Amino acid sequence: MNYRSSHYASAANKLLAALLLFILISYTTAQDKSEVYRNTVASVGLITDRSGAVASGFFVNSRIFVTNHHVTEDLDMKTAKIEMKDDRVYKVKRIVKEVKLCDLAIVEISSECDDVLPLADESGINYLDDVYSLGNPTDEDMNVDYFHLTKGRIKKIDDDSWFYDQDEDYTHEAYVIQHTAMIKPGNSGGPLLNIRGEVVGVNTFFYGDSLNYAIHVNELKSILDANDIAYNKSVSEKILTKKEKNRSRTLGERIEFVFERQGEIIELYSYIFVSLGALYFAFIFFGIIMIIVYLTAFRTVRTPVKRNNYY
Repeated sequence: MNYRSSHYASAANKLLAALLLFILISYTTAQDKSEVYRNTVASVGLITDRSGAVASGFFVNSRIFVTNHHVTEDLDMKTAKIEMKDDRVYKVKRIVKEVKLCDLAIVEISSECDDVLPLADESGINYLDDVYSLGNPTDEDMNVDYFHLTKGRIKKIDDDSWFYDQDEDYTHEAYVIQHTAMIKPGNSGGPLLNIRGEVVGVNTFFYGDSLNYAIHVNELKSILDANDIAYNKSVSEKILTKKEKNRSRTLGERIEFVFERQGEIIELYSYIFVSLGALYFAFIFFGIIMIIVYLTAFRTVRTPVKRNNYY
């Protein structure tokens, strides 16, 4: 093979390697995106009313739905509802809290939703992290792309202020995340997620395709904490507030709890008994060894020594 053929072969091999690497990265990215979507979409809803306006939001516990204040401020409560991807529909019972400054709203539904999203810890939210916007974006003709997921990265985390529709008298201010996971009208109130499917922010406003903003999850946590609203709880607990968690169980609830957990209790007791049994035998064995060592040492010390008798 001459130099030119060898050069072309080397270039072809490099090109093939680069192509394979690109395919592998693309496949991994697609897998990550698919997994995030699969693990979170059941907890995200489309909030609307008889006006046909479309916005997004998500559940943080079985009764509480989070969205933006600019979504709920004109919401018709008589017809307000939350539609889920699997066709579940929840009626809005009331607006628990609206915070205009940071543009967040807490909504309570009349029934219960078994699918909730965990809120991320601040320490796990960093510059250049991969993030995902999940919601119901619309185009210029108001066609809805239902439960659509886009991927991007965090570009900035900082305090910011903004206003809508050129209304400078209606100014908002909050700790926000600027990211590249594209959002459009209809994404308002939807979650900004990390690769683990945890909420890092609440999508709120955008400028063009690259300047997308979400309210930092710490702002949301502060509102939930101030109103005793539980989050990051097991779905099976069916808890709305911390006060409900601390209330005393009735006798019937205690009996039901014991029967539900009897397998766990038996397993725990078995573990304790086995552990104590092993510890007991280890103690006995150690004690025997110590006795043997002690007797051996005692015998050595007490062995009479022959001495010459001097008178």
